[in-house]
Amino acid sequence: MNNDCAKWKDALLEAALADGPDATTAFATHLRECGDCTRQLTALRQRREQMDALLPHLARDTEPAPGFTARVLAATQAQDERKHARVWRAWVFAGVTVAVTAALLTSWSALRPRALPMAQDSNALASAQKLAEWRAPSDVLLATPGRRILQATPKLGASYLKAEPDKR
Repeated sequence: MNNDCAKWKDALLEAALADGPDATTAFATHLRECGDCTRQLTALRQRREQMDALLPHLARDTEPAPGFTARVLAATQAQDERKHARVWRAWVFAGVTVAVTAALLTSWSALRPRALPMAQDSNALASAQKLAEWRAPSDVLLATPGRRILQATPKLGASYLKAEPDKR
């Protein structure tokens, strides 16, 4: 195909697909003068005829195979059963998890060390004395020499100066 034939490419393909005569007289004139385009048109038409001959073979057996509907329904039902089985397994797993957690908490509370009861009264007495001697941290701060200063500070609205009234 030379450069002049490139402009006839679309017309060549249309002519190969069409059953009737060529569309334009200019294209027919080109085909009479150009042997390459004529051979290409002949090859394209033969290829189309081969493909048309194969089409009935492809169209044969287009119906679904016997039992196709039954197989599809059975596969759908099996998939639904698998889905329900997964849901059931999830609930069983959740129940087992709750049971194991409850068992662990129960055994932990039963096995943890407890405070031993005071075996002797002397231990109870010593504990009570320690508790009675305990002082809050703020008590220690108030026991410092600053306590006298705090007690001598006048109340709100009172004066720092103590003026005695004149007795004349």
